[in-house]
Amino acid sequence: MNSPIARLQALLFLAAAALAAPANANLSVHPMRLPVHDGHTGQIRAHSQTSRTQYVQTRVLRLEHPGTEEETEVELAPGHRDGVAVTPGKFVLAGGGNRLVRVIPLASVQQETPYRVYFEGVPPPREESAEQEPDNPVANVGVSLVWGALVHVIPAQPVPDMRIDGGELHNVGNVRLGVTSIRACTAATQCTEHAVERSVYPGARMALPFDPAGTSQITVSYRLSYQGYRDHHQVLTP
Repeated sequence: MNSPIARLQALLFLAAAALAAPANANLSVHPMRLPVHDGHTGQIRAHSQTSRTQYVQTRVLRLEHPGTEEETEVELAPGHRDGVAVTPGKFVLAGGGNRLVRVIPLASVQQETPYRVYFEGVPPPREESAEQEPDNPVANVGVSLVWGALVHVIPAQPVPDMRIDGGELHNVGNVRLGVTSIRACTAATQCTEHAVERSVYPGARMALPFDPAGTSQITVSYRLSYQGYRDHHQVLTP
C-alpha cells in the first residue's frame, strides 16, 4: 500500500467486512511508534485478541520522502545490509497471549531514518489448517488487520537544528522535527500563534503558514521522535 488511494481502499474493504457481520480484530501491536537508537535494539509486542492460535509474519519497508505528499514505502531488497531486521520474522501467537519482537538496526545512520514494520496474520500450515473445524462465517467474522508500526532509527549523536530560509522552515539538523506550532512576533507584545502538525525530516523544508516579512522573531515548538511528547522551543530570526 504505497499510495494514499491504496490505503483508503484497504480501509474501505475492512469497513465493509465489519458491517457485514459482527467482527473483531485478531491482533494488535504496541507501541505503534518506536525510536531505536544507533547500536541499540527496540521492542514491539504483538498481542492476541482471540482465543485461537494465530500465525503472524512481518515485513519491513523504508519510507522515502517521509512527511511529504510524495511519501512512499519501498521494499528492502533481500540481503540488504541497511535498514532494520525484525526477529522473529514469523511466529506463532497463542490464543490470548503475546509475543515480543525485536527490532535491530543493521547499520549506523547519519540522519534519522523511518521504517514501517507490518504485522499480518497469515493462514496456518496446510496440515494444521485441515485439522481445524470451520467456523460459522456469519456468526463470527475475524478481521485480520494489518498493523504498521513506525520505527525511527536515530543517529548516535542526534542534533536538532533549523533555520528560516525565505518563506520556509529548513531542517538543517540530522533528526526529525515534529513541529506543533509556530509563533510569529512583529513586536514584543504583538504575536500570533499558528497551529502546525508536520513532521519535517532532515534536509526537508516546510512552508511557513504566514508571510515572514515584517516579523522580528519566530518561535518554533516541536517534538523529537526519541523524547516522546516533550515540547522543545527554538527562537529564530527571519
